[in-house]
Amino acid sequence: MADYFGLSYPHEFTSAVLLLIALILLRVVTIAHYRFGSDEPQHLHVVWGWARGFVQYRDLADNHMPLFQILCAPIYKLIGDCGNILYWMRSILQPLYIVAFWCTYRIGSLLFSRRVGVWAAILVGLSTDYIFCSVEFRTDNLWAPLWLLCMSVLLNGSLTTRRALIAGFLMGLCFGVSMKTLLLVMSILVGGSATLIFIGRERLGIGWGQILGVLAAFFASALIVPATIMAAFALNGIWPQFRYWVFDHNFVPGLRNHPAWWVVIFVVAFLFVNLGARRIVAAMPEAAMAARRSFVFVTAGFFITALVSFWPFLSRQDYLPFYPLAFVICTGAFLTISDRWAQHRNIAKIWRVVPMPALVGVCELLVALLVHPFWEDKAKPESDLLRATLKLTEPGDFVFDRKGETVFRQRCFYPVIETFTEERIRRGLMADNAIQRCIDTRTCVAILPDKMPPATFRFVEQNYLPIGNRLRVAGVLLQSSTDGKHFEFQIVIPASYKIIARGVGTVTGMLDGERYEGKERFLSPGTHTFVQTSTGHDLVVFWAQAVDRHFRPIEW
Repeated sequence: MADYFGLSYPHEFTSAVLLLIALILLRVVTIAHYRFGSDEPQHLHVVWGWARGFVQYRDLADNHMPLFQILCAPIYKLIGDCGNILYWMRSILQPLYIVAFWCTYRIGSLLFSRRVGVWAAILVGLSTDYIFCSVEFRTDNLWAPLWLLCMSVLLNGSLTTRRALIAGFLMGLCFGVSMKTLLLVMSILVGGSATLIFIGRERLGIGWGQILGVLAAFFASALIVPATIMAAFALNGIWPQFRYWVFDHNFVPGLRNHPAWWVVIFVVAFLFVNLGARRIVAAMPEAAMAARRSFVFVTAGFFITALVSFWPFLSRQDYLPFYPLAFVICTGAFLTISDRWAQHRNIAKIWRVVPMPALVGVCELLVALLVHPFWEDKAKPESDLLRATLKLTEPGDFVFDRKGETVFRQRCFYPVIETFTEERIRRGLMADNAIQRCIDTRTCVAILPDKMPPATFRFVEQNYLPIGNRLRVAGVLLQSSTDGKHFEFQIVIPASYKIIARGVGTVTGMLDGERYEGKERFLSPGTHTFVQTSTGHDLVVFWAQAVDRHFRPIEW
């Protein structure tokens, strides 16, 4: 095996095997302990909707293409509603990581050697940003492996129509997962064009007819999946909602994560990318190998510079397609340089015992453990939230949350509350009727996250009492203005309530002039009065269903 992969035996081979084992163990621990991001329950909520007969965009708001959620729906139906569903869905995505790992190895092998492929796959897997982002249940972890498969197909041989059809179909699957694929297509076109210019058609033995035929096959194949998805939604009368959430919603004029003058960075950076590609071509006598290296280098360089310079809102998952290509290029250059240094006798003795790639991998592993200590279980709060939601609510109950954090229940407020939604509400481009929807749907369960429109935040804070796990339940703390027996309070959410007190079995008295003996009472919006005849203190008007299921406000 050491000979096959070009690894020196025993030290380099052994260190690669040990780091691979460490990578596998780290991923297992990360699945179970790494915190769940806000996007994970959002995607899972849409998957739940498909599994329950709801339709994305029409019944559930979502600003992503639907292929990922549709593919996950049958798997969800097999698992069912359970508090640990997010762990299951993370685990189910891990074969996609194996695909990405293999593609990284394959691209490294095609560009340099099997040795470079092995180390590139291991080192990118141990890099902090990549390992923790790639373990999450999110659309990008289907999108990035599909892109890497597309690149592997394009690099794996001569440019033929058959190869273009396969690569184009894979790119079409990327479009079915995310419209961010548009940047990937642009990167491929720029990378291919630059490579053609730097090397020349004559040296590559490609005619214009072949180039045009390959491009036509690629784009025709790439259109199959997105065109099918769009036609399906259009034929079912959901085109307006689909178009808004996939296209219109994600483009807010003037919303940028950086100043406009950053376009200068793109111009300068991409100029250096092209200069680097020309040096690569000049250093390689073999045209096919020079074309592969130049193509990957320019494609990755254009992607990252365009992403940083032009993308309106950057998130860490946007870099997932870039990391494997970057590590292939850097690992190839690093091993080439280190092999030259190893010609010196003293350095060679050290590196035979401690190979430089292994040292880099160990450093990455230590950084990953320091940034996210595996002994801290940061995923448990989200699973506790889901268990509490299942215990607290019935399938027909509505909840209020930002993006679907409660997963298993319908949201009373249709839009997802994220960056683009908040900006649209701030500009008056979208109505913020969250408060009215809570009232109209008699929503008695809510989550109070940090990021929310101020008016909605105050409404939830004032009319829902915390019960832990970020959950809040409709209720009011009773404040006495006289002798501790007479209370006047406001109800905003119409529902059935009970009056409870700390340490008292049953609270009795006169509620709105009628005898109250601890049984649930429907209270309409407005002012209500209560005169206590029992001896309880710290009285709370609380949603009756929560009381019956043994939930209490954490103020107690």
